[in-house]
Amino acid sequence: MVGVGALPACSREEPAPLDDADTLRMRVWDDAAASAYETSLEAFTGDTGIAVEVEVMVWDDYWKQLPLDVASQSLPDVLWMNTAHLAEAQASGQLLEVGGIAGDAVAQWEEVATDLYRVDGSLWGVPQIWDQSIVVAHQDLVAAADGDASALRFEPGASSDPLRDLARTLTADGDGRHPGDEGFDAAARATFGFGSHPDRTAVLGPFIASVGGTWQDEESEFAFASEQGVTAVQYLADLAAEHLAPAGAETVADQGLCQSLFLEGKLGLLQTGTYDLHALAEGVAGAFSWTVHPPVAGPEGVHPLVHAVAAVGVDPDDDAREAAIGKLLTWLGSVEGQRPLAENRLGVPAHRELLTVWQDTWKAEGVDVSAVGEVPEGIALPETGSRSAAGTGAALPIIAEVFRGETTADEALPRAQEAARSAMG
Repeated sequence: MVGVGALPACSREEPAPLDDADTLRMRVWDDAAASAYETSLEAFTGDTGIAVEVEVMVWDDYWKQLPLDVASQSLPDVLWMNTAHLAEAQASGQLLEVGGIAGDAVAQWEEVATDLYRVDGSLWGVPQIWDQSIVVAHQDLVAAADGDASALRFEPGASSDPLRDLARTLTADGDGRHPGDEGFDAAARATFGFGSHPDRTAVLGPFIASVGGTWQDEESEFAFASEQGVTAVQYLADLAAEHLAPAGAETVADQGLCQSLFLEGKLGLLQTGTYDLHALAEGVAGAFSWTVHPPVAGPEGVHPLVHAVAAVGVDPDDDAREAAIGKLLTWLGSVEGQRPLAENRLGVPAHRELLTVWQDTWKAEGVDVSAVGEVPEGIALPETGSRSAAGTGAALPIIAEVFRGETTADEALPRAQEAARSAMG
């Protein structure tokens, strides 16, 4: 049988030998995914006789527990992984290389997701879902402003650009005055233009890449304090300073403020990711019309940040158990294995054949996601390398100083980059 439930960290045990229990353990950080997998894994058990217990661990506990399990060599048989923690797990020597296990099936997976799990030419994960940056627009507000949310572009150094023009028109105080109008009261804004805030995934990464910069270089060293990075961050902070976005001090203090304003019908343009589509659909609940678009383009074009969740296998040092883990990983890379994730709209499916299934299920919910799926050649990448998540975590509070108006990007980004490199070690 397949067991799905939340197992606390203190209850874990060493995996039993397969010939004693015929059960594999799989760990994820999402209850909805665990529920979606249940039907799929029942079919897997029916085909193979191998049962799978799925345990759920909340996000923060998940990543606190991972290094402890790596150190004690007590990892589950299969577990979800992200790129920020892959390097540490792979360097421990406990993961299975999955390229040989998957074989020709690799060609059926979205390449942009698969490549995130390649280390030194070898593949260390079976991608399950991937996400990318998007803009969601309050269509009623945008239409009233005669705007086009599908053609947003920013041009640092220019006196204005399509993003600022539309954000200015969307922003209005209680008396209908806009930024630049005589008597405009920023403290009494009834509507806001663009959700500019220091969100690494939704905003900072795509904007920096869209001016030709990068968060990390090819060796995974932090490199965002480049001329391009400074330009992008200062542009974003200036949007708030010019009242075209919510106040920087407020968005720093409340990281969910921009999304909350959008759900309240007060924000015209929100740059987020496909990972937020569920929350947006539930929060809007038909209160107004909203649409999905590519992220804002820059001088170097559109560069959405793409990240992916993969299933990684743990080497059990046991031939029978390794063969069973290989069968489970192969199943998780198949149409049958991933279909429940697509039907439950849990991220963009990694298997290409399921993209239309995912799009159709969203269409049935009244959300057109046809703008998602065609990934441009140039993308912004998520964190990679050992302790890269800690590095970004050290950088963001310093970058937040720019949004609060306490300093400039030119001064803050070198400090933030040094803090990130020090944290990464």
